[in-house]
Amino acid sequence: MYKSLVILFATLLLLLAGCKTNPPTTPQVPAQDYGKISITSNTDSALIFIDNVSNGEITPALITTTVGNHLVRLEKDNYIPESKNVVVEKDSTLSVSFTLKLALSNKIVLIEDFANVSCNPCVISNKILESIKSSYGTNKVVMIKYPTNFPSPNDPFYLANQADCNVRMSFYNILIAPTTKVDGILTPTSTDSLSVKSKIDERLVQNPKFKITVKDSLGIGNYNILIKLETIDTTGINFSNLVLQTVVTESLIEYASPPGSNGETKFHDVMRKMLPSNAGVPLAYSSGTQSFSRQVSLSSNWNANNLETVVFIQNKITKEVLQAGSTY
Repeated sequence: MYKSLVILFATLLLLLAGCKTNPPTTPQVPAQDYGKISITSNTDSALIFIDNVSNGEITPALITTTVGNHLVRLEKDNYIPESKNVVVEKDSTLSVSFTLKLALSNKIVLIEDFANVSCNPCVISNKILESIKSSYGTNKVVMIKYPTNFPSPNDPFYLANQADCNVRMSFYNILIAPTTKVDGILTPTSTDSLSVKSKIDERLVQNPKFKITVKDSLGIGNYNILIKLETIDTTGINFSNLVLQTVVTESLIEYASPPGSNGETKFHDVMRKMLPSNAGVPLAYSSGTQSFSRQVSLSSNWNANNLETVVFIQNKITKEVLQAGSTY
């Protein structure tokens, strides 16, 4: 009996030993390495996406993420999204810079033409500029005609506003009529349409640094202007040298008989007044939209229905016009 019990106990021990299992072990997760991405953009407050995921971070920002390949994308209202593939390394900071472009924005070229009602070559240059304005459109080219006091000192447009005319002539050192300035820095042959067009085309390929929107309205005895300015790209810009110029023009002025000796009776885009003065307004950097308002009393010599406004940003040192806009 005792022997049987011993055998039974031994058998039970063997059975229990056979059923014994080793508990599964928890797999070891390798430690994750991290690095950083410094993200900047030409316009601040752009929303950042890392691998199509946004945590609400906006530019400029320093973001910690895992090492390896990542897709960085920036988005901002009214701008075209931009993406870049980057490689983040352990314990290092990768700098990534974006240049966002405004949707549907383009460079608008400014033509400033200096002419006189008794200047014979001005007849040809005026016809060329009217043809260019028609073919290019005011979404690419805008014009301002500044009257000169030569060859005749009695040009009625010059006499109507000698101060502003003299300042612009002095700024460019204008000695001959006609003289045409394209974006302030190029001087084509005014009577050669191919020369003028080539200079315009040279400037149209520039990426816009700003977007300018101009609206106007007539009040009781006043002409009112609202300007909105948005910075697109600050690369290479010294804001301390920039001025915002606002020029009121009259799109069409007609005479029954020629006011000068060159036989012209129709005049286009004539400068009437520079606001708030011919010195312009210093332009300060802003990452958002800046708004400016201008107002001028209506003159009895103006046709209020033909008033337009041209606004442009100019470097007062280099004379380069970076962008223009108008109510045309």
